[in-house]
Amino acid sequence: MVTQIFRSLLSDKLGLVAIPTIFYLLTTLFLLHSSVAIAQEHGIKLSSQTPSVYLGDTIVIDIEAVGLLDTVVTTELLNEADLLRESYGTRISVVNGEVVEIKTRRMEFLPQHEGRITFGPLSGETSNGLLLSNQLEITVLPVSDVQWQPEIDDLNVQISLTNNNGNMRIVDNSTTPYEAYVGERIIVEIMLRHRHVIADEFIDLPDFTDFDVLTEYERRRTIEKLENNASTSDQSSENWRVISWRFHVFAKQSGMLLIDPISWSGLAIRSRTQRAVFSKTSQAIAMQIKPALQEKNWWLPASDVSLEDSWSKDVRELSAGDQVLRTITLSASDVLASQLPEVIPLESRALSSTLIDQQRSQNLQGAHISSSATFTYRMVAQSPIPVFLDTVRVPWYDTKTLENREAIIPARRINVGLPDRADLLAELALNEQWFDRLKLEIRSYSNGFAYWHVTLLVLSFIAVILLGREIFDWIKQRKSTMHDVVGATELPPL
Repeated sequence: MVTQIFRSLLSDKLGLVAIPTIFYLLTTLFLLHSSVAIAQEHGIKLSSQTPSVYLGDTIVIDIEAVGLLDTVVTTELLNEADLLRESYGTRISVVNGEVVEIKTRRMEFLPQHEGRITFGPLSGETSNGLLLSNQLEITVLPVSDVQWQPEIDDLNVQISLTNNNGNMRIVDNSTTPYEAYVGERIIVEIMLRHRHVIADEFIDLPDFTDFDVLTEYERRRTIEKLENNASTSDQSSENWRVISWRFHVFAKQSGMLLIDPISWSGLAIRSRTQRAVFSKTSQAIAMQIKPALQEKNWWLPASDVSLEDSWSKDVRELSAGDQVLRTITLSASDVLASQLPEVIPLESRALSSTLIDQQRSQNLQGAHISSSATFTYRMVAQSPIPVFLDTVRVPWYDTKTLENREAIIPARRINVGLPDRADLLAELALNEQWFDRLKLEIRSYSNGFAYWHVTLLVLSFIAVILLGREIFDWIKQRKSTMHDVVGATELPPL
């Protein structure tokens, strides 16, 4: 379509005059766009977070300058206020796709009078000429005669309790105690919120005497957005300053337990002229700890439990007299490693078991605890017979579903084979009697023969006995015959 327009203009005499005009307009628009883009990259900006202050309070003004040839002159800001302190800095930013250096300056002023005070505009030289900044207007209110005190919304203490089910309860003035089982993991989260700066701060936390405690974090300081800033008295404070702790606690005993209250005090500073000493104390936390549901078995309240074993060699190649290491690993979630029971497999008559090592470890990642315990047993095959290993069981209480469960290692059969003949005879020569050595040697020889081999051996033995008997009878008969011949040759007596 553009091609058709140019063809129509070229065919027309007026078009020969209009073409230079259009080219001039396009060039002007391009240069104007470039100048606007350059103007956006260069400039001076004044900003402040305090639109109104009381007389005697300070005003903080931030200055940002981009693309200036020289330092910004700030004498225009000293007409109605006194400079108390200032700081300088630089930072790198991307403006219109280009990396630029922004020079920053923070200045703190003390107003000289009440009413409206004007700051700016400031001027600065750039490569494109003189640039002016924006203008700030701050309202200075009269000094308040009323002694300022922090309001209820200015300071807040919150304590929450959460179990493995995820049920959270915020501690309030209710007298109903929090219920949990002995040894069950409870997350205690403490949050102190304040809207103003606090000096000479003192915080006294409970010591959790009747609990085992694992700390996830402590004195974490963050900023939190106010949910309803319109209801607060100070519109300039838009955020909470939050100090938080999170503990994983495990009750050591059952019964009614108390967690001591939290004490929080200090000097709240709203401005240079408005300061107040405060002191807040939370409610004590009452907890009803229920006893274990299992009286005979080990009590293990957890959110997940697994049990597995491993062997140092293939048990299918196990022979009498061989040693093998069996490692049993017990893993659980949301319990301490000290709460895991010792796993002891049942004894077997033909396979001895001796505990030689055990190790425990735990890892806190986020809001979850992973604990494990490993038990290493040295097992010795006593006899070349089939061995049946009993099921290994660890009962536990599921704190998510509130049910009794059991982690198991299934029973298995191990066929223990005969050892090598040379090793067996060497061991018997040192430890056993001659009768036991003869018996096992015969058994080792007989184990290599088939049934027809044994039958042939018995028949051969019977044939040897019969042949020996025939030979014995022949020798006896021959001796008798020779005796008769010798007696016939003698002379009769006289």
